[in-house]
Amino acid sequence: MTPADKNADMRLAKGQHTRERLLREALRLFAERGYDGVGIREVAAAAGANVASIAFHFSGKEGLYRAVIDEVAGELARIHQAALAVASGREADDGDPARRAGGAVAALAAALVASNRSQWMSLLLQREFITPTACFAALYDAAIRPTLEAFSGLVAAASGLEQASAGNKALAFSLFVMASAFARNRNTFLQFAASPGYAASDVAAIGQALADFVKNGLTPRG
Repeated sequence: MTPADKNADMRLAKGQHTRERLLREALRLFAERGYDGVGIREVAAAAGANVASIAFHFSGKEGLYRAVIDEVAGELARIHQAALAVASGREADDGDPARRAGGAVAALAAALVASNRSQWMSLLLQREFITPTACFAALYDAAIRPTLEAFSGLVAAASGLEQASAGNKALAFSLFVMASAFARNRNTFLQFAASPGYAASDVAAIGQALADFVKNGLTPRG
């Protein structure tokens, strides 16, 4: 490798590190204050970077925020996909769609509780859910819609409802909220349970309770 090649590699590595620092600090600041409450100079200063680096890497504030949302959506999507894949593998030979739905809810709840996503990621997600920006659609399409559609299919198979019906979608959304609640409202549940944190036995108990609740709720009465 020539000296020129080494210098080029060093510049690329430095640029990548700068980009990562900008994303990390932008996530924190946007989560704390929201999109309108953060200026690009603040982000650059927090990252120890030149303000021009934001234009270079992201074409400005909007591009920076979109890149942060893409990072958050990608991480959330990976958690959801892995959980649903685990549930699908476990229940592959199970002919009971209500039990498969319960297993999927339990697997997602366990994965979200166990995930090491930062408090800033969680806070930014809550901001987008409550006061969505123009980037919400990208977040929804990448991380939320596929899981809702998976739950919708399971509910339809178990209940006999039309998958596109309002009732089926309401049930599917309820399962999604149920699976998310123990991570999203971690402190509230732990306070209620008088527990300092989630132990493996707690996660197993929560998963079993959710799986049983969903199975019983979706099993047709006859």
